[in-house]
Amino acid sequence: MSTQTQVGRRPVQYSPRTLTALTADQVRGWTVKRYGVSALRDTPPPEVLEFARRAVERSLPPADGDAPAHGYSVVHEDEDGCYVVVGWWSPNRVILHSRTWLAEWQDLTALTEAPEGATACVWELVAMGHERDAWVRHVLQPAEPDYPAYLASTVSGRF
Repeated sequence: MSTQTQVGRRPVQYSPRTLTALTADQVRGWTVKRYGVSALRDTPPPEVLEFARRAVERSLPPADGDAPAHGYSVVHEDEDGCYVVVGWWSPNRVILHSRTWLAEWQDLTALTEAPEGATACVWELVAMGHERDAWVRHVLQPAEPDYPAYLASTVSGRF
C-alpha cells in the first residue's frame, strides 16, 4: 500500500480472518472498546495496537463531561500495511461518527486519513455491526442505558 494509492484497488481474495476483542481502553475521558483483525496472525502485535491508539487519540473530540463517552476501534493489519476504524457515539446516543486511518509498515507513526471516503472492509464491518447492535440493545432500548452491559458485549472469531 502506498498512501498515494487508492484504498480498495489491490486485488484481495476473501478468506476468513481472525477478529479478536481486546481490552477496552480509557482515552481522554472516553471508554473505547478495541478489536484487532489480522491477515497475518491471530492478534496484532503491540506496535500495531499502538498505531491504533494514536489514531483513536487523533480522532476523538473532547469528551462531554456531562454524558458518558463511548467508542470503539478496529485495527486491521494486512500484508500492505495497517488500517484502523475509529467510531464514537454522539451525546444524543444515536449518531455514530467515524474516521479511518492507514499507515505503511515502514512507519506506523505516520497516520494518513483514508482517501476517497473509505470507511471499512468486510472484516472490520463484523465488529462495527456488532457494536451497532450492542449499542441499541444495551443503551438505546432500555429505559436506562446499561453501559457496563454494552462494554461487556464483544465479538470474536473467524469471519
